[in-house]
Amino acid sequence: MTYDFFANKADKLEILEFIFKETDLLVYDLSSPYGQEICQYKTVDEISSKFDLDNGDKFAVTFQLWTPRHKGKPLFRKTDLDPKHCNGHTFRYSTDGWGLIQLYFGGLKNNELNQSHIGHFNKSGALKNESSTAFNGKVNAWDWAEIQATSRKLKYQIHNKLATRKIGSFGVLSGADKLEKHGIKLR
Repeated sequence: MTYDFFANKADKLEILEFIFKETDLLVYDLSSPYGQEICQYKTVDEISSKFDLDNGDKFAVTFQLWTPRHKGKPLFRKTDLDPKHCNGHTFRYSTDGWGLIQLYFGGLKNNELNQSHIGHFNKSGALKNESSTAFNGKVNAWDWAEIQATSRKLKYQIHNKLATRKIGSFGVLSGADKLEKHGIKLR
C-alpha cells in the first residue's frame, strides 16, 4: 500500500497527534543520524522539538511505524560507515522489517511543498524480496492482515478526515491547501 499527500507543519502535527492518541503504533526513526542510535518517539512534542516539520525535500523527515499486533519485530541494524566520507563517523542505524509502515514527511523548498507518504510492503512483494534481503527477517513472521488494517485506518484518517480536497489520488490537507492559495506549488 502506498498513499501520497500534501501536508504543512500543522497538518503533520495532526497526523502525529492521531497516531499517538488514536492508535497503538510505535514511532521510530527510519535511520539514525551518523554516530547515533535509533530513537523511539512517544509524543508529538518529542518529534516537533527535534525535527524541522516545515522545510526540506521529499523525504525531509522519515519514520517507521510498528505495533506488536503486527507480530514481526522491528530490527535495528547497525551500518558501518567510512569515516573519510561521513565527517569522521563510523556507524549509523536503520530500522528494518518487512511489515513496518513508512511515514515520510515532505517539506517546503524553493517555494514548493514536497509530497508526504505512507506505505508498506504487502506479503507477496515481501516474499519476492525475502531471499535477497536477509536483514529484514522472515516474511511469515508478520500478520499481514493486521498490517493492512492498520495502514487502512491511517490512510482513512489522512485521506477522508484531514484532506480537504484531492489532486488525482493525492490528498491535500487543509494547511497545504492554504499554502497553495498563497502561491506555494504542490509537487
